[in-house]
Amino acid sequence: VSVLDITYRELVQTVLGSDWVVVADDRLVHRYTTLVLQIISAHPEWVPQAMHAMARWFSFGARGRDAAEAGRVHGRVHVLVQEIYRAIPTCGSSLVAALSDAWPFKAAKTNMQVLFVRNALKIIEYAAGVRREVLRLVLNHVIQIDVEVQIELEDLESDSEQGEDGGVFELDEELASGNASNDNSSAVDDSGSDDSDSDDSDSDSIASGMGRARFNAKKTVGRLDALLSTLLAWLEQQCQPDPHTGELPEAASRLFLLFLDLFGAIVLPTFKSRYTQFVVFYFCAKHPEYSDVFLGTMVGNIGEPVRSAAQDRASSMAKVAAAAYLSSFVARAKFVAGSIVRNVVGVLVQWANAYLDWVEEQASHSDSAQKKMRARTYSQALGGAGAQTAPVAQLQVEMERHAVFFAVTQAVLYMFCFRWRDLAQTQDGGAVVESELDDLRWCAELDGLQRVVFSRLNPLRACAPAVAQQFASVASQTNFMFCYAVLQQNRRSNIGDAAGAPGAKAGLPIQSIAAAGSAEQQMLQARLDSFFPFDPMALPVSRQFIDSIYLEWQEVGDAVSDEESDGAGDEGTPEDEAGMVDQIVGMSISPITPLSAFPGHSYGSQL
Repeated sequence: VSVLDITYRELVQTVLGSDWVVVADDRLVHRYTTLVLQIISAHPEWVPQAMHAMARWFSFGARGRDAAEAGRVHGRVHVLVQEIYRAIPTCGSSLVAALSDAWPFKAAKTNMQVLFVRNALKIIEYAAGVRREVLRLVLNHVIQIDVEVQIELEDLESDSEQGEDGGVFELDEELASGNASNDNSSAVDDSGSDDSDSDDSDSDSIASGMGRARFNAKKTVGRLDALLSTLLAWLEQQCQPDPHTGELPEAASRLFLLFLDLFGAIVLPTFKSRYTQFVVFYFCAKHPEYSDVFLGTMVGNIGEPVRSAAQDRASSMAKVAAAAYLSSFVARAKFVAGSIVRNVVGVLVQWANAYLDWVEEQASHSDSAQKKMRARTYSQALGGAGAQTAPVAQLQVEMERHAVFFAVTQAVLYMFCFRWRDLAQTQDGGAVVESELDDLRWCAELDGLQRVVFSRLNPLRACAPAVAQQFASVASQTNFMFCYAVLQQNRRSNIGDAAGAPGAKAGLPIQSIAAAGSAEQQMLQARLDSFFPFDPMALPVSRQFIDSIYLEWQEVGDAVSDEESDGAGDEGTPEDEAGMVDQIVGMSISPITPLSAFPGHSYGSQL
């Protein structure tokens, strides 16, 4: 063994590349592992080759092997990898590199990817030094498939719309031919026969293409569901409380902090992530402190309301994303207490008011600017004398300059729609009664929100239309605030501004026209219009981990008992959610994946 240096490369590679793990004789396996450990201990330069040789076995069993045989093979490999890691603690980088090189492609069979991810997570349990790098590999792999799902669904939706357009044109042609004279009927019929054959061929081609796209989308969604549920099941094992004290182990807290760090580095900057973020959502439900840390981290990412222009431009995207994650988490996390909801709302309302103070202070340096930026009175905001709405050109500038303010305001409005019951109480201090909403007392944390909504910056125009509309509805029904007139004023102004704006002839909405100034403006507007990260989980297997901790939409006036609330996850998405899904969730970073995209569900199923 001592002489097996680089000179004997072929011999050592033959030893490492042998199929020792499938040998039935356990004694031979033991002798082999002993030999490998001796070679590596004497010549550490063989560690990378040994790790690559071990990593290739982590997908063993993907081709329908017996589960017991696959488990035995994986167990033997882990025993050897663990012994190598103990003998040479500095081999972590080689182990991570081997995993990265052997990692299955996104298009590989689902069971192959699941087996590999499961074995990669197993390594974390005995090789703490590579925990961060291995989890990064896992999350990167899952989020890449997550984004691919959204792209495929968008392409499928686009193809479907093109198919529908084709049907309209065909109908027009038929109507035109129907108006032709009888004298030309035979000619029309003859030519129409050829056209019909051509149209049928085109239709068959489109249908065939859409069929393949649906099939591919189903496979990709199923693959994502399998991988995400594997990761969630592993987390469940790592967060088992002590049977005597009921407390989570300290290792779980360290793991949460690691996931939170990776979330900020991988998930938060990814625009089209749809389901990967539910890993942190699920983790936060394990302990109240985890939720506090997550919320505090998101508030910290939003930053201070007063920043230099250079800092704002450099970090607006991250701040807008943080505000979206913060609001969506509070709105949807059933385990977040009412006191925490009020605290978060209070912090963001104070942030928005401090920002308005800063804007007005900046405007006060110029008399002309002071007139333009002075806060509107209530009557002006409702369309009275002096009411003015920013034209499209100015909206482009304001969208980029005040993007974080708009995101923070939208976050407050979004949370209000879902959690207004935690923000109100009866006059005698009791709980809210759904049938008695005429005389509610609102928490002090909402003080200043009316000033924000009716401010000169007009955030209702910059926010996602569905959020603004739903907030106006809920606020009106609960007698908290009446802002329908502002929406109407904005709508009239949008029609007038869009008519003469570049892009109006193309039929673009006012938000799209206003965001057309720069790539960053487009991204900022897109995030405001469509970024609700914790929209309902639609993956059939993974949602089983989420349903019990997830808050479904509840219409104003609907009373839900504790028993009904606890069982909401078993019933699936209630009918009351459908209206909100159409208005808000349907505008998310990607539309909710219909159940028809999952194996075992037919198209047209109700979510």
